[in-house]
Amino acid sequence: MSEKTNPNLTLHDVTDKLEGDDEKYATALKTCGEVFAEVEAIFNDENYLSHAGWFKDESNNEGDVVYAKDTPHGRMVTISTELPMPVEDVMKETWNGMEALPEWNQNINFAARIAAPTSNFDIVTYGNNDVLVVSGREFVSARIWRKVGDGFILASRSVTVPSFKSKHKGKVRAHLHLAGARFRPNPENPETTLTDVVMLADLKGYLPKMIVNQVIGRIMIMDTVTNRRHFQNLKAKRTNN
Repeated sequence: MSEKTNPNLTLHDVTDKLEGDDEKYATALKTCGEVFAEVEAIFNDENYLSHAGWFKDESNNEGDVVYAKDTPHGRMVTISTELPMPVEDVMKETWNGMEALPEWNQNINFAARIAAPTSNFDIVTYGNNDVLVVSGREFVSARIWRKVGDGFILASRSVTVPSFKSKHKGKVRAHLHLAGARFRPNPENPETTLTDVVMLADLKGYLPKMIVNQVIGRIMIMDTVTNRRHFQNLKAKRTNN
C-alpha cells in the first residue's frame, strides 16, 4: 500500500490544510511545495539579478530583455519589468484575475480554475492560441503563493488531476516544469512593483528543440508587454474613477 500524501503544507509560517474531498489534491499541494522552493532558490541566487550564468535571448525597443539558460529539462527563460500598481494590488490581480485572462491577453484562448482548496493554493487550466510557429497548447497546473518579506512569490507546476476532463480536444497538453513570479515594491516608488518572472516548459508535440528555443523567449516578451499594458489600463481606470 502506498504511503498517503500529507494533506498539509507549511511555507513561510502559513499552512495550507486540505480537508474532506479536497484531500485528493494532496499530491498537487506537495508538488507546489517543491516548485515553490525551486523558484525561491532561483530568485535568491546571488547571480540572478546580475544574470551571471544566463545569456541574453530576446529584447525589444521597450527595454525588455529575456535572459535564458539551458537545463536538462530545456531552456529556462526569465524577464524583469516594472508594473504601475502597488505590490499588493499586483499580487491580487495576478492571483484572482486568472480566469479573465482571455479578455485582455490575445495569446490566451481559455482559462479556468479547476479547484481552489485554500486561499493560497489552486489548480488551474488554460490554453494559448497559436503563437508564432507554435500551435495552441493546453496546461493543467497547480499554483501557490506566499508573502515573502515585503513582497510576494508565486510558483506553479503541471500536475495530473484524474477527475479533470479537458473540454478542449485536439490541443497538445504541454508540461510546465516550473513557472514563478516575484513581486517587490519599488523602493524608489512604492506605487509601482518590480516584477521578475521565470519559466521552464516542455511544449510537447513534435516541435524540434531548435524551434522551441527560438520562440520561447519571444513568447515571454509578448506576454510581458501585454501584461504591463493590462496593468497600465487598470491604473488608468482607477485614476478616472
